[in-house]
Amino acid sequence: MFKIIELTLYGEQEGQVFTYSFTDGINYFKGKNDSGKTEFYTFIDYMFGANLNLADYDWYRGSLNHAELIFLYNNHCFVVTRYLSNSNKNYFRYFDEKDGEEIRLDEYRAKLNIVFANNIDVLKELRVFVEEDIGYRTFTVFNFLGENRQGVLNDFFDKCSRIEYSIKLPSLLNYIFNRNIARINELKKREEALKSSLEKLEEISSQNDNIRARVNHQLKIIGINKVFSGTNANGLLHEISAFQTSIEKTESAVKTQPITELEAVFTSLDEQIKKQKNAEYDHKRFIEDETKQKSLLDRLHKIVETNSEYAYLVGPIESLTVDLDKSISFNKYLIQENTINELKKQREKIRQQILSNKSRFTIYSSTEKAQAIILIKEYLGYYNEDFDNSNISEIKKELKEIREEIRRLQNENDKKKINTLSDDVTRLYKASVGVSDLAEYDFRKSGFQITYSKNGNILQPQISDEDEDRQDQLKNYYTGSMARHTLIQLCGYLGFLRMLIQDDKYPLIPLLVIDHVSKPFDEKNAKAIGAVLHEAYNDISKSELQIFLFDDELASDLGITPDLNTDLISEGKSGFNPFYYVPPKDEGESSSNKTEEDFEQ
Repeated sequence: MFKIIELTLYGEQEGQVFTYSFTDGINYFKGKNDSGKTEFYTFIDYMFGANLNLADYDWYRGSLNHAELIFLYNNHCFVVTRYLSNSNKNYFRYFDEKDGEEIRLDEYRAKLNIVFANNIDVLKELRVFVEEDIGYRTFTVFNFLGENRQGVLNDFFDKCSRIEYSIKLPSLLNYIFNRNIARINELKKREEALKSSLEKLEEISSQNDNIRARVNHQLKIIGINKVFSGTNANGLLHEISAFQTSIEKTESAVKTQPITELEAVFTSLDEQIKKQKNAEYDHKRFIEDETKQKSLLDRLHKIVETNSEYAYLVGPIESLTVDLDKSISFNKYLIQENTINELKKQREKIRQQILSNKSRFTIYSSTEKAQAIILIKEYLGYYNEDFDNSNISEIKKELKEIREEIRRLQNENDKKKINTLSDDVTRLYKASVGVSDLAEYDFRKSGFQITYSKNGNILQPQISDEDEDRQDQLKNYYTGSMARHTLIQLCGYLGFLRMLIQDDKYPLIPLLVIDHVSKPFDEKNAKAIGAVLHEAYNDISKSELQIFLFDDELASDLGITPDLNTDLISEGKSGFNPFYYVPPKDEGESSSNKTEEDFEQ
């Protein structure tokens, strides 16, 4: 049960008070141009929490101070108050309470959200589904049909021209027309559990990475040329233990030998190695030469040995050969006794001692090395050796699969619900056949119906395909009449509101506010508006849906029998705001063309 009971306006001057009273059903407000019809239309949204800057607009500046709205919802009566000069000066209370504390706009909206949220669990479910907070303010997209977007059938809700509504509507429609909510909630819970596990595992992984980096840095300090991989902790501890032992021995062995002496020994050994290399080179050349000479003597010996004339040469040749053998053997002996390898070993040993001394005295002190060893052991104690990086990959893979399934399920449509909505919109439109040539002409077409498409939020007229092979199928039917489109759009609003109210779970204000809907209609077809509105109340009671309609025509000319008929202009009152004087057109520009967007901050 919902009803706006009354709206009281308080002027800037003391004693200026004016109250509009309302009733269930259709509340019709007639007024000519510049009587404040659009301002009244906008003001209702303002009282329900719209963030509009009204204070500086002609219709309110210097004349209207604040307003109080009393409304009934689910047998509870509420009073809300807003001040035009300060959007964050608001009041909210139950009817039987005294005025409470002043509250900001966000608090004001939060309280109204609690009022219109029939089921807090649905809000939570909607939050999980859409992945952002959706409250009654988003659902006001179903409540207001303004003048500027009349006749729009693609993305047909008036407020969809504003980005804050258009970006949320697709997700909202996915929720409304989804039959997989329970399964999606299960998947969302699983997703949250996996995300929590992933965060913990990634934290452990990051900690292990940090520990490995710290351990490897300390290993450089103590001079161990190893890398901690995460699985070789025992090997490193053994290396550290051996290093500590070697440091003690090295320090003991070299503590009386300064680094300058070690460098002198290293230089001496380096010179000896160079000399030995040269000597070895010379001896090798001697061996090569002597070997060649011996080879020549052997050949000569064979020649003279067979010729008696050269018998006297045999003895000297043999003597020379023996001498060459001895020389070759001696040179080989010298090379074997003084090998460069031995000298290199000694030099390397001295080099290590020099490096050890330099590390100890110029780069890191013994204390720093001792601290490094302590830190390594401490870090290794924190390292999680049981951690398996593959678990992260598995969780990420499962998360990807779950998210893909959620997206698929979110985009699946409840075809039965969509078809029911399409049938309702078509039925509402058909109710105008007796009073309008528009609908009468359309329903002469074979199979005419209005089909709702969730993708694009479209109301699409369709008829049977005339092709013989496709007679059982529908094709889109396009008409150019603005009045026809506006009437279909109105049916779309009424069909949606009936569906949402009967679902009885959304944070919805059961209200439809319409501004100047007769504009595109000629006299012959205008009564189609009333036929559609009255047909809507055949499925829903007037206490469940309240309608406010602002127009410049007589209600009877639109086929409307209103439950409340109010003229905005009366004696001593020139329009919606009774404290505002409307100047003649030659005194100022007409304000009748202003829209809701003109009020926004």
